[in-house]
Amino acid sequence: MAQKRISRARKRDLEQPDEFLSLTSRLLDKARTHWKPFSAGIGVLLVVLAGVLVAGYFSEKAEDKAFVLLNQTMGRYAAERASQDAQKALDAVTPDFENLFAKYGDRQGGMAGRLMFAQLNYQAGRAEVAIAQYTAAAKGFPEGSYALSAVWSGLGYAQAADGKPEDAIKSFSKIIAGQDTVLKADALYQLALLYRKTGQDDEYGKSLQALRDEYPGFMYADMLTELTDG
Repeated sequence: MAQKRISRARKRDLEQPDEFLSLTSRLLDKARTHWKPFSAGIGVLLVVLAGVLVAGYFSEKAEDKAFVLLNQTMGRYAAERASQDAQKALDAVTPDFENLFAKYGDRQGGMAGRLMFAQLNYQAGRAEVAIAQYTAAAKGFPEGSYALSAVWSGLGYAQAADGKPEDAIKSFSKIIAGQDTVLKADALYQLALLYRKTGQDDEYGKSLQALRDEYPGFMYADMLTELTDG
């Protein structure tokens, strides 16, 4: 009977990381979504909050060195960011992230940390580094998962910022077949912007129509409509 109880407890522990990854991805998505509309300080605050909440949530469930190290790294980033700009703060903690990846790159804490590191690089204007980190992160998540959709979304933003609209189109297109409606709506919106930017009028029209039909309450669809009508 004791063996059976241990097995069930272990099963619960193994199931928990999926919850952490979902929480991490959603918090990062909110940080990315609000990065441009709001100030840089708000964007960084959201990313730091993501790190603190994820690590705190995990510590309530089980001890894991990867998440402890991630929590320490994000805590140091918050301290560094309080006294200097995003790039310098990121430089200060990059060795800590690299240490996390070297030790726990295949663990849930390491994968969550890579998502955060990619996002921090994107926000610091280092699109190429963000692209590399998101690409590496994509290898660790299963097809159809929210976490993988969040990776494609982050990668698409970074590629667009790096002047690679066609690559960004490919990344956002991968989200459309996923299950998360929030990311799908944003992906359609980003695709519409990218198609319009690259002069692909037919595809722009299809994306805009799909956004209107599938997500009629999506506020940015009206903005696209106004731009089109204008």
